[in-house]
Amino acid sequence: MTKSFDPLSWSDVSEEVPLPGVEVSLPDDRGRLPYDGEAESFGVVAAPSSTDALIVDVLAEARHRALQGRWVVVPFRQEGERTFAVGQVRRISMENDLFSGATSRAVITASGSLPPSASEDLYRAELSLSAVFALRGPQEQVVPSLMGTVPPSGSPAYLVSDDFLQGLLSRSHRDLFYLGTAYGPTGRNLLLPTWIRHFRKGPGGAGDTYHMGIFGRTGSGKSVLAKMVLTGFARHDGTSLFVFDPQGEFSRDLGGSASDQEGFLFDWGRVATRKFGKRVQAVPLRNLVLDSWDLFEDVIGKALVFQWLGYPRGEKRDLAAEQLARELRERHIGLAELGTDEAFEAVGAIVSDEVFVKRVYMTDDSVERHLRKARDYWSDPVSRRQIERLWKAMTLLFDDRRKGTVSVSRLVDDVAGGDRIVVVNLSREGLDRGVSIASGGADMIWDEEIQGLIVWRLLEALRKKGEATYLDGGRLNVLVVLDEAHRFVPRGNLEGTTGRVRDLLVTASRETRKYGLGWLFVSQTLASLHPEVIGQMRALFVGFGLTGGGELAALRDLAGGDGEALAVYQRFPDPQSAPSDLYRTFNYMLLGPLSPLAFSGQPLFLAAFPSPQAFLEANGLEVGP
Repeated sequence: MTKSFDPLSWSDVSEEVPLPGVEVSLPDDRGRLPYDGEAESFGVVAAPSSTDALIVDVLAEARHRALQGRWVVVPFRQEGERTFAVGQVRRISMENDLFSGATSRAVITASGSLPPSASEDLYRAELSLSAVFALRGPQEQVVPSLMGTVPPSGSPAYLVSDDFLQGLLSRSHRDLFYLGTAYGPTGRNLLLPTWIRHFRKGPGGAGDTYHMGIFGRTGSGKSVLAKMVLTGFARHDGTSLFVFDPQGEFSRDLGGSASDQEGFLFDWGRVATRKFGKRVQAVPLRNLVLDSWDLFEDVIGKALVFQWLGYPRGEKRDLAAEQLARELRERHIGLAELGTDEAFEAVGAIVSDEVFVKRVYMTDDSVERHLRKARDYWSDPVSRRQIERLWKAMTLLFDDRRKGTVSVSRLVDDVAGGDRIVVVNLSREGLDRGVSIASGGADMIWDEEIQGLIVWRLLEALRKKGEATYLDGGRLNVLVVLDEAHRFVPRGNLEGTTGRVRDLLVTASRETRKYGLGWLFVSQTLASLHPEVIGQMRALFVGFGLTGGGELAALRDLAGGDGEALAVYQRFPDPQSAPSDLYRTFNYMLLGPLSPLAFSGQPLFLAAFPSPQAFLEANGLEVGP
């Protein structure tokens, strides 16, 4: 008769019997955790466990702790090497066989009370394994490994500490950057290491270009996180940042007027200047000089000059703009000279010339009518002064003699040279009492079409600079940031300048990686962005609020259908629901190669630093008063 096994009589087990294919460690070796001599015990590995997830029976003394989100390490041996499986607690469950049956539950409901039963409770933690490390060779060098087997039942599990992580990752400590702590009720006890790498090879480099995204509802802290990410990228020598700033927030920071977003007053421009030696420049939109005849044709094609002369929008006006640009170039009038009296006289002579009108209109009736209208306007003093005022306001866009101006080409060349941070202020703060072309005002000409043309020109100049550098055997090291990215790369059919900008960005997201030109898209929405742009992103930070039908479906695709990870994400508290800043947290799900703890592809969960002081101290970036 087979003797039954009594789990309370461990003396019945005289020795461990190794299972086929499983290497059993000696107890003292199995339980030894390097770099942290006082590692806090958490539990023991239990069945059923697998190479994807471990089940851990929680020790009695740890049951009352807030454990969800905590990081856990399980040491074991694999292929003769000391190995450490590191994972995050996704879920805690409790079982109690004493009260699991129908009879027991009927007694409880009848009596209305529970007899003392805590000793019978079994708490189980489900670990999502995100990284495995091995100590290899005589020097026990830490190397990434794979989960090729399952630690034996009873293997100890420890709560991960900063000491353990710092020891384990000591060879890479110069590359590590900290954006916050581990997610969870007590997660702020553990700094979560992340990679914010540049695009070249060598120290701190990824050896490849990658695109990133930061997403979250308004108030989720995405702008603050973006500034921390930019600081991490800027710390590398030879890197540059080019930021498109629709709301003016990043520009204010570089100008010494750091904005107080979500209670987080962070002068990241000052840090980049003092700690990393970056040259920073906030460029108002009004200070940009357009520097191509193609853009002149686009701008003049929208001006009242042609409207008053009777050229309707469309093919005829485009043809007239193209012909006017050609005639001016043939007269050796440069873009910067368009605002001179000589240039204006030349424009009047060109549009009043029969040859010019015939090249636009082929029929005699149309030629005669437009020719007469043009000559009447230029001969009448009042009409002539109105046209001159409009013309000179428009030509300011091309005049590099204005105080504080910089050309698009010069700006892009400077950024390509490295160690520069340029923020183009696209907000109203970046304009100079600008008015619409159609209003007929005499001031600088600014409307959405013109702003879109300037953005398109900047993007196209960046793309061409990257391509030229690549063809010359080099690579850029530039991260381009698009705040409010849903304005630049929306889904759907688009026409006009907005469509040109979107199409250029879609193409660039596919082609510019080989140029060393990466893109960071910051947006309130994920589902409304162009799917091809999303598909090119390699690293994502997803903050609170993307829980609607379309948003959650898009997020599920990016997370590879990981239902457990999405369940954790959906439990993120709304930062605005906190009673005060002291209790407010900005949590993120991280997807992609953003951490040395994420090389298995599992999503990680981060609580961003609650204050700039905590962020600066964790990364050694204090700059003094």
